Amino acid sequence: MDSADLGSQDSWYLIQQDIHRYVGVLTAFLLVIGLSRLMCYETEQKTAGLIGTAARGPLSTWGVKAGLSVIYCGMVVLALGAATLGVQGAQIGFRDALSPVTDCVYFESVPLSNISFCVLQYVFLFLGALYFAGFILIVGAVTKRTAFTISLCGGSYLMLLCYQFFVDGLLQSSSAHICTVIEPVCAFLFRFSFCGFMQLESCRWTAVLGWTGQWENVWKPVAFVLAAIVAEFAILKIIWRRGAKT
Repeated sequence: MDSADLGSQDSWYLIQQDIHRYVGVLTAFLLVIGLSRLMCYETEQKTAGLIGTAARGPLSTWGVKAGLSVIYCGMVVLALGAATLGVQGAQIGFRDALSPVTDCVYFESVPLSNISFCVLQYVFLFLGALYFAGFILIVGAVTKRTAFTISLCGGSYLMLLCYQFFVDGLLQSSSAHICTVIEPVCAFLFRFSFCGFMQLESCRWTAVLGWTGQWENVWKPVAFVLAAIVAEFAILKIIWRRGAKT
């Protein structure tokens, strides 16, 4: 559906949905392709021993790799945000961009303008991208194989997407006892997964994933994902320094 064929408020709701459904998947693809080799390069090129020749070689190398990952995530989200929001907004001439949000994918009400809330969606996506990037880097540091890292990280994201779009509905519609037991466990895992945050599902903190969220609770998922990112990069630092000593 073309945004230009809808009213301006409906068009902004459609833009929200596009960010919610498609931009997160494209971001994940670019992260897997762009970051999977970062922690594997020295091992695959047999130059890992050179890192230990400097007094602060392992620590400095970890800092550069972590910083590059954050920059890469920011550039991917910024480029996709500028392209998608710019193109779709231009189709409607950015009408009602500064008007309050009337319909929202995630929350009952949002005290923001249409354009501000779309930008906020990309901020949520950036946090989810950092969460996924930490997972990719940890897998790369452990396996030290680019192909395996791509397969494992990409496969993990695809499995979570399959749950979101197909398996979740099947579990909820089934009356089998095993499905009623598995469904809340799967929902819990998806809520706290990097896919849930990159698909912007986890930003609405409710009793049941998928229900309309309350704006005053938005700080809860933000606090969780920030803590998860810090923990991931701390774990990555430990793994990297231990690997550099061996």
